Amino acid sequence: MKLKAPAEIIPETKNKIVIGQLGLSLAFLILSFAFLQQSISNKNLSQRKVTFVQLADGTSRRIEERDGNYRDAKTIKNFVGSWLSLTFSWNGKISGTGEPDPGIKLENGGRVPVNTWAASLAMEAEFGKSFLKELAKLVPSEVFAGNLESAVYVEYYSEPRQTSTTTWEIDVIATRILLDNNRGEERIDFNKTFTLKAVEVPASPLENNANKVEQLIYQMRSSGLEIQSIVNFHPNQ
Repeated sequence: MKLKAPAEIIPETKNKIVIGQLGLSLAFLILSFAFLQQSISNKNLSQRKVTFVQLADGTSRRIEERDGNYRDAKTIKNFVGSWLSLTFSWNGKISGTGEPDPGIKLENGGRVPVNTWAASLAMEAEFGKSFLKELAKLVPSEVFAGNLESAVYVEYYSEPRQTSTTTWEIDVIATRILLDNNRGEERIDFNKTFTLKAVEVPASPLENNANKVEQLIYQMRSSGLEIQSIVNFHPNQ
């Protein structure tokens, strides 16, 4: 019996086979790419160190390794809140003590409360000096005699906006309150936009007998942030 040669595959069938092969090849490439991405992601996760540390009070915290310039929103908000409180809390006493506040004399002859001076060390050096000079003009002498108290409360923090790998902006709506024994109460709006920069967290220089001022200074610097500028913020614009 004479065998017949196989019939030639018609063009339409050829096209279907070619398209099917291309589809399989494309699916294989997509799966390979996805597998590569997952491998890279797993490698990055494995390289990021996660550990637990025990605090002095006996509690444990989960610590995850981050980039040296990383600062989360809570850290930024807490830093700004602490700075505001330290800068504008005046009652004739050094914060956290019963000691009278003699103030710190500035180069231009002005004087600011010790708390305010300590807070300025969390600012860029030149900006901090110019800020204190201007603020000293607003500090009444009654503060150091204990006849005037000042406090600040914050009504609003915006979510920090990262403007570069090391800088953020945050808007704050706050009110300063002055209580004068002779003139009564005065309220002053303090609506500002802060620009902050990540800086190296210093090693603690504090000994067991560190005084309160040294503790305040380290407390502000330990957040790893520095104030670069403060400008007016207009909430309704």
